Amino acid sequence: MIDKNRIIEPLPLKGPEKDRRRHTRWALVRACKLRRASSIAFEAARTRDVSPGGARLVTAGQKKYAVGDRVELAVAWSDETVVSQDALIVGKIVRTAHAESGQTIAVQFEHPMSIDASVLDPAA
Repeated sequence: MIDKNRIIEPLPLKGPEKDRRRHTRWALVRACKLRRASSIAFEAARTRDVSPGGARLVTAGQKKYAVGDRVELAVAWSDETVVSQDALIVGKIVRTAHAESGQTIAVQFEHPMSIDASVLDPAA
């Protein structure tokens, strides 16, 4: 449900149909960059889907990430060209897979975030 341009998630299902995810996920392709928390260099990537609790990304480079790596992520939620330091999202990698050019990774955010409706639909 959307209330004043904020996404409000429904209560989780109970019973055998319960999804293991804590948050609703939306297919959303946005440019982003990430780096290991211990590194100074970012790597280009693109989101594939996002939720308040995490994101699935495809990296474009040769760096290999492993489950448990702590990362910082900067997503271009709109057409901005520069993402400020305070907009970095801290998380850890919970899944990895080989991609055609790079790697597919799932990042669980350290702190769930609020996703504005305008991020999901720029026409909203």
